[in-house]
Amino acid sequence: MPVPFKKTWKVILGYLAAFVVLSAFYMSLAATLPVNSDSVSALLEAQDILRGNVLLHHWDLSTEPYYVTEILPYVVAAGLAGWHLSFYYLVPGMLLAAVVLLAFRLCREMAPAGAWFFLVLVAAPTAFGVQVMLIPCIHMGAYVGVLACWLLIFVQKNRERPAVWGVFVALLGLCLASDDIIKYCFVLPVLGAVAVLSVQSRRLEHGRLALCVLVALGLAHALKTVLAHNGAFHVPGLWTMSFAGQERIGYNLSVLVSGVLHFFGAYFFAKEFSLHGAGNELLHLAVLLLALWGVVRLVRSKTVKLDLFDFAALLCMGIMVGAFTFSQLPIDDASTRYLVFPYILMALLLARHTVLPAAQRAVCLAGAAVYAVLSVPAPVLHFWQTNRNFPVNMELARLGLTQGFAPYWSAAVNSLPNPVRIAPVEFGADIKPFHFLSKRDWYTQGGNFLLCDTPAQAAQAQARFGTAHTVKPLDGHILLVWDKTITLPY
Repeated sequence: MPVPFKKTWKVILGYLAAFVVLSAFYMSLAATLPVNSDSVSALLEAQDILRGNVLLHHWDLSTEPYYVTEILPYVVAAGLAGWHLSFYYLVPGMLLAAVVLLAFRLCREMAPAGAWFFLVLVAAPTAFGVQVMLIPCIHMGAYVGVLACWLLIFVQKNRERPAVWGVFVALLGLCLASDDIIKYCFVLPVLGAVAVLSVQSRRLEHGRLALCVLVALGLAHALKTVLAHNGAFHVPGLWTMSFAGQERIGYNLSVLVSGVLHFFGAYFFAKEFSLHGAGNELLHLAVLLLALWGVVRLVRSKTVKLDLFDFAALLCMGIMVGAFTFSQLPIDDASTRYLVFPYILMALLLARHTVLPAAQRAVCLAGAAVYAVLSVPAPVLHFWQTNRNFPVNMELARLGLTQGFAPYWSAAVNSLPNPVRIAPVEFGADIKPFHFLSKRDWYTQGGNFLLCDTPAQAAQAQARFGTAHTVKPLDGHILLVWDKTITLPY
C-alpha cells in the first residue's frame, strides 16, 4: 500500500475515532438537561418523515425550517439504527462534535503550526454553553455546513476544481434554504471580505467564490419556491424586525454582556469575592479578556496581513454582535446562542495567528486542559437513567389517551416516550392552535384531553369545550378528559 494512501487512512480513522469519542462525551453533557419541547419537535418531525411525509406536508415549522441542518440528522440516525429516545441527546452531541472537528481541521489547513488549543473555548462548554449548543441545538447544523464550506474554499487554494465549486454551491444552497443565519455568519461576511480585498488590490479578488455564493443564494431561493408550490412545510418566520429603541438597546447590551459571561463561565456578579466564591469565574473572565485582547491586537497589527478568512471572520463578528445589539431579537441570556459562531471564529483567529515556541505551547496546552476541567459540568455517565421519568406521558398511556392538547412548553415534551400526540395551543381571549412546530391535521382530527398548566386555563377550557368528565392533578399540571372529541378550527 503506498505511503500517502496509508497516511490518509490513518488521518481518516483518527478523525472518526475522535468523532465517536466527542459525540459520546457531548451526549453525556446533553443528558444533564431536561427534555425540551423545542428539541422534541425536531424528533416528531423526523418521525413523520420516516413515515413517508418527506416534505412535512401540513406542518408549520419554526422561524426557519432547519430541514437539512437539524431535522435530517435525526432522520438519518433513526433511519439507519431504528428509533430510540437516546437520539434526543445523541444527535446534538454529534453536531457539536462535527463543529469542533471541522474547526480543528480548518485550523490545520489554515495554519498547520497554529495554536489549535484555543478551540477549547468552544470544545469545553460550560453548563450555560450546554444549554445553548446541545439542548436545544438550534443553528448548530448550520455551523457545521458553514465550516464545511470554509474547508472547501481552502481545498481550492492551490488548484481550483469545478467539481469542488459544485459541491460548495450545493452545500451552501441547501444550508441557506434551511437556516437564514448563514447569510449573516457567512454570505455577507464573505462578500464583504471580497469587496475589501478587491478595493485594496484595485482588482477583483476571489471572483469565482463571490459568484458561487451568489449562485447558492439563487439556488436556495429557487428551492424554497419549489417546496412552497409542492405542498411542503410552511415556515411562519420571524415577526417584523425593526431597529430597537434607545431603552431596548441598553437592555440588549446588558443581555449581551450577561450572556457572553455566562457562556464562558465568567459571570462573577453577585458572588462572594474570594477564591471559593468568584475565583473560578474570575479565572474564566481573565481567559475571556485575554482572548478578546488577542483579537483586538490582531486587528491593530501592522505586521499581520489579513486575508479572506480573517476579514470574513471579523466582519461576521461585527455583523452578528451589531445585529444582536440594535435589533429587537434578544429576549434573555439564552438569546446569545446567536453568537456561538463568532465565538468559534474568535478561537480560530487566535489559533491561526498565535505562534509559540515548544515550551510555551506545552504550558498553554496544560492551561487549556485546566480550563476544560474547570468549565465542563459533570457529565451523566448513565444517561438512560436521567430524564427517564415521564409521569405525564406514562399516565396518559395508562389511561389510553393518545390525542389531545396542551400549552406549547407542555405539549411536545410530554409526547415521549410512549406515542401520544399532544397538539400545542395558546391561551388568550380564546384557546387557539399554536402555529409553530405543529401539524394542522392535529387540530382538525382533535382529541379528548387537554393538559393545563394553571387552574385558570382549566376553567377556560371547560367554559370553551364543556365540563370534563375527569379532572385530575398530574405532575404540576391539570388533566382534563372529555368523553367526546374536541377540535380547534385552524
